[in-house]
Amino acid sequence: MQNYSIVTVGSDVFFECISEQKLDYNINQLKSFKDVNSLFKNYNVQDGFVFLFFLDNLEKIKNSEVKKIMFPKVFLSADPKNFQELKKDNLFSTFLQLPINFFDLEKIIKLSILKFKFHFQTKVEIGQYILDKNKRTLSLGRKSTKLTEKEQDIIVYLFGKKDGASKKDIMKDVWSYSEQVDTHTYETHLYRLRQKIQTKLKDKNFIEIKEGKYFLRY
Repeated sequence: MQNYSIVTVGSDVFFECISEQKLDYNINQLKSFKDVNSLFKNYNVQDGFVFLFFLDNLEKIKNSEVKKIMFPKVFLSADPKNFQELKKDNLFSTFLQLPINFFDLEKIIKLSILKFKFHFQTKVEIGQYILDKNKRTLSLGRKSTKLTEKEQDIIVYLFGKKDGASKKDIMKDVWSYSEQVDTHTYETHLYRLRQKIQTKLKDKNFIEIKEGKYFLRY
């Protein structure tokens, strides 16, 4: 089992704030992007990292260098234009516009770790269901349905939310703050996903709504 560390890069203030929180992770601080390589000199396979890059305080980062970091990365900036180049073919990356409160950032960190773990699992068992991430399908016995990338993200997200998630949580965490998503877009995705599962897999309760929260029932 990997032990994850949160690594802040480029912000003393955020490092101090995160250090004051009661988290289940180790907290490390790096002053610049160049210091990232120092972490990997004594790398242990049991170690995992989530990098928080505060772009407003860093020199311009080359996308080619960022791609070499095969761990979850969260890029933060007050100006979304700083994300444009880094968004190109960048695995395990989330882009968040500042300001952001710590509670929301913590949820993004946990979701990033969850998606990172799932990335290396070709097939994920969800009760009697099989989520095939390579084929992007959800199967139940011999029946299966194709999924869009966002539909798969929603299932992965809800699978990690045993206590359920509200509409607001899903909109924030699955689409993230860097993407503009309105209620109509969200509801359309959820409706189509539930219809697929009901039509193809004959299960109208796989995604269940209780007291304003969404759950996976399996």
